[in-house]
Amino acid sequence: MGYAFDAETASTCKGAVDSWVGEWNQERLPGQEEYKTVPLYATPQSAPERDQIRREHAAWSQATFGDVGPVGSLKHLSKEALEAAAEPGDLSEWADMQFLLWDAQRRAGISDEQITLAMKEKLAVNKKREWPEPKDGEPRLHIKEQPAPVVPDDGREQFEVWILEKRGRERQEYDFAMGKFLHGENYADSYTRHMWKAWSASRAAMLNGESK
Repeated sequence: MGYAFDAETASTCKGAVDSWVGEWNQERLPGQEEYKTVPLYATPQSAPERDQIRREHAAWSQATFGDVGPVGSLKHLSKEALEAAAEPGDLSEWADMQFLLWDAQRRAGISDEQITLAMKEKLAVNKKREWPEPKDGEPRLHIKEQPAPVVPDDGREQFEVWILEKRGRERQEYDFAMGKFLHGENYADSYTRHMWKAWSASRAAMLNGESK
């Protein structure tokens, strides 16, 4: 069973082993063999064989299907994903999905660097989201924020503009402040209160008529 280490951990381990081997070689008895460290693995900068397969597939796909867009490959990818979900151990389905993903990316003109940046940004977003309890075999859908309830407009602002226009002036910030302070959302003078009641009734009747 193998283990994956990041570059810093691997470098630290290698330094420790080199130090031990160096100390042994300095203290070894005459005739004893000198020890050397040999790297058992290398961290590849790329996967040449995988890149070669990717290039071969791109050339074959272009010659076979021509200069078309990415949508067909993406639709086919969704079909292959369902087949892979039915048989997760079938590596040929995984190969088909990778081919189609490569093909769609190439045809969309999206570079690996762009994908990497998008993955980095999306991972940060996903880490901040809430996720439900995982269920095997079910899609992973994050919990969406509930939209704020919509407060219905009662027409009060339009009424106040209208009543002030009847008085020959524009609305000011302090208008109706005393009445609302004393009576909640009502008005201080009886005339304005009666006009508001009539306005509200007329508006409600009009809206009910439109909804029928």
